Amino acid sequence: MNRYLFVLVAALLLNGVAVGDTIVVENGDVLTGKVDNIAGGRLVLATSYAGNVVIDLAAIREIETETSYKLNLQGRLLKGSLASLDGVPVVVTDTKTTPYKITDIRTALQNKLALTSVAREWNSRVDLALTLSSGNSETESYSTLVESDYKQDRTAHQIALLINTEDSEGLKTKDQLYFDYGFKLFMSDQWFSAVNAEYFSDPIKDVDQRITLGVGAGYQFSDNSFGALSTELGVSAVQEQLDGIEDVNPAIRWGVDYNRYFLAKRIELFHRQSLLFIPSGDRGQVLSSSTGVRFALNHRIDTAFRVDLNYETDPIAGNEKADTTYTLGLGIRF
Repeated sequence: MNRYLFVLVAALLLNGVAVGDTIVVENGDVLTGKVDNIAGGRLVLATSYAGNVVIDLAAIREIETETSYKLNLQGRLLKGSLASLDGVPVVVTDTKTTPYKITDIRTALQNKLALTSVAREWNSRVDLALTLSSGNSETESYSTLVESDYKQDRTAHQIALLINTEDSEGLKTKDQLYFDYGFKLFMSDQWFSAVNAEYFSDPIKDVDQRITLGVGAGYQFSDNSFGALSTELGVSAVQEQLDGIEDVNPAIRWGVDYNRYFLAKRIELFHRQSLLFIPSGDRGQVLSSSTGVRFALNHRIDTAFRVDLNYETDPIAGNEKADTTYTLGLGIRF
């Protein structure tokens, strides 16, 4: 029994084959799921019964998809759903069908920018890291990152919660809480208006709280099965309570959100940042960012290495400008 037949049997044991895209391999086995992308001579099929299944294009006889894809066929560009007509692979558009050769596909990806009218459920993940040490000193450190996003019609919601704590010899040496909520209203497939709210506290560095509320505009450079990149620029009101002193200042906010998948989604690079330019003479710039890499163990669990940075050009006297946290832990998708 080859690996494709094994996947088919597993699907049948889990209450039947899921509705979606269909792949027929050369020996006649039929696989169903969602065609995630095609690159490097391989097709990635996302399934509910076996995670991401990687199939060599040379082993595929037919591909049928429910949605449209952008295809690069040896320099020839086509856009449409994939089907089979009398055993011949074709690209289907509203007006015609175009035959093609499956092994000629260099890349094929679903452009999510064109699917903003399709409802989606919440996509969430949690990264967890714990460090315990004993001996000459006892240290406990915890890090939790929660991310969730939801898209429906022309709107998108993003939530991020980051908690970093550390106790050394019974004393708390790190106590950071960061929360970010972003709302996007797409005016076109790429341009959007944005609303953002942030909360940050770090009592160890005398930042009792920092609340940021802002509006702006942004541009979605890409959003497809290989990853996404967007940036936004806007104006914000920043309410800070620093070392017991409260102040409110206007600011310019620049945000970046990036992720990129490699090796059939086994590896993901990511970077998210928020940079505040506060024109008040004694405040300067405030940067919060999270950057790292994830390696998928399966379609729900991965290992994650992350660098969290909080940087202020003019911190409260006695504090360093940069506060960096390095974490290595497990991530869970749900």
